[in-house]
Amino acid sequence: MVVYGPRRKEKDITVADERDARKLLKTGEFLSRAGISRQTLYTYLTMGLIEEADRTKTGRHLFDERALRRVSIIQRLNSSGYPLREIKDIYFKEGR
Repeated sequence: MVVYGPRRKEKDITVADERDARKLLKTGEFLSRAGISRQTLYTYLTMGLIEEADRTKTGRHLFDERALRRVSIIQRLNSSGYPLREIKDIYFKEGR
């Protein structure tokens, strides 16, 4: 077998490799899939309605499928007339 370059050891795995393994989304990808604006995202983050799954080495947010599901729930409840504070207090208080 021909090997081009040094073999990677387990400790050489980068954050990007871990992101690919866990299917984490960068902010732009997340916004596109969630269908929300950057301002809405930061409102949800600030209020504690969603959480980032991880950060890149440079400190950028990374999000997972759980955050996408939560945004979907938040949007449905909010469009039904529930204010964001009530959504947080009632629905997300139990750590769902």
